[in-house]
Amino acid sequence: MTVKAKQELLKRQSKLMKEHDLWEQMQTDFSYDEDFYNFCQWKMQLLDEEAEQIRHVLEMGCCE
Repeated sequence: MTVKAKQELLKRQSKLMKEHDLWEQMQTDFSYDEDFYNFCQWKMQLLDEEAEQIRHVLEMGCCE
């Protein structure tokens, strides 16, 4: 994996975690709305899964 590719993955992972934090805050702010709460949970799970995939690629040192 090139240094540039690794940097791009780290940058994407950072963006995912920032977006996750925003959804988590909205989930807290609108916890009274069960449907929105569940949507936030679903969205955060997707972001977690993508961040985990990136972490796996970075640990393996190769691209999929």
